[in-house]
Amino acid sequence: MTYLRSVLFESESIGCQLATLDAAEPTWSAPYRVQGPRLLLPLTQRFECRLGLNAFVCDPAAALWLSPDDPYQLKRPMGGQRSVVLTLAEEVEPAGRSYLPLSGQAKLRRCLQANAALAIDPLEMQERLLGLVQSVRPADRLGPSKFHHAVERARDYIAAAPERGDTLDDIARAVHCSAFHLARRFRVHTGMSLHGFRNQLRMTLALDRLREGERSISALALDLGFASHAHFTVAFGRAFGMAPSQMRTNLEAPHLH
Repeated sequence: MTYLRSVLFESESIGCQLATLDAAEPTWSAPYRVQGPRLLLPLTQRFECRLGLNAFVCDPAAALWLSPDDPYQLKRPMGGQRSVVLTLAEEVEPAGRSYLPLSGQAKLRRCLQANAALAIDPLEMQERLLGLVQSVRPADRLGPSKFHHAVERARDYIAAAPERGDTLDDIARAVHCSAFHLARRFRVHTGMSLHGFRNQLRMTLALDRLREGERSISALALDLGFASHAHFTVAFGRAFGMAPSQMRTNLEAPHLH
């Protein structure tokens, strides 16, 4: 599995790289072992990860802690899949999947934008990246009871196309589980509803489109599966406390505080 890596920032305590997969990997990769503690933050698409006996889905709502002590394998990342990789001087969490809240998603993209605009000095960048690390929830404890097969299948199904307007029945049918059981187990295992998870993925996609300068909020809303400009604006405001147009301005600003 070949990743094209771009070093965005480097220091003794923390570094930041952009990793882009060169070609798809449809089967389980060979085991990898990182040289030092890492925090992998998927920006696009989704893939499966195996740590020990545990296999689970990683998507743009997830954060993946990696440790030199725990080899890992990846499966089904598509060519062009992009992730931010933070290299850490010390281990913060044991290996495992975690959750990056929407506030952390916004912090990450502001860091990337400020760095690309050369509008941030090394001290501020270090503090921002360390703040980002601290915003990630502790890793899930590895164990057979933590990863529920139907929940993982549902994550994979939703992350494949978060713009779809699937109902609970549609998702339950796709993962071969009763709607009642899936709704209950998904909340227990992820801490959020199916709708909340899908909305998190949609908001993450919205951040990337806005960072890239998307001019039409109406087109963005429809592309993400919202019924209207107003529906999207209300959901975005609840998630980030501002309108999409204001977030676009913030992400395009040459210097971000």
